[in-house]
Amino acid sequence: MINLAQYREYWEGVAARIDSVTGVLPVTIDDQMGRKIQSLPADSVTLFVLPPLAESAARGVDNFKEVNKCVVFIMAKYDPQRRGSFDVLEQTQPIIDEVKSMLLSDQRAGCPVMRVDAANIDTAPETELYGRFAGWSIAFNVTSY
Repeated sequence: MINLAQYREYWEGVAARIDSVTGVLPVTIDDQMGRKIQSLPADSVTLFVLPPLAESAARGVDNFKEVNKCVVFIMAKYDPQRRGSFDVLEQTQPIIDEVKSMLLSDQRAGCPVMRVDAANIDTAPETELYGRFAGWSIAFNVTSY
């Protein structure tokens, strides 16, 4: 399983390298999260980070390995009366491409947190999240030993 503190710090570092990202928000499923997300400032572009799901991939008792299924979002808060979600997707597409590029570059550089399976990265448009957010998600697998 990925160390959650290191995982969060990794994504905070990614966000710090991208000028258009205004913050990082670790996301959990609870009653307070919707209010926290809604309180983000208008026109903010936020990197939402979900905790990874870990599944065992060990083939024997002597070599423990887990595949962590990870999902992060680049989401922009917008006013649906002034802009459409497609406009927001156009705005955030270069940002998600930059995030993917950093993820792969960090993996090639030997980042100890991100052992990404590059053949297994999925990107999807996300609209109407909490009614006022749109952007992109990236799903990928990270191996931990």
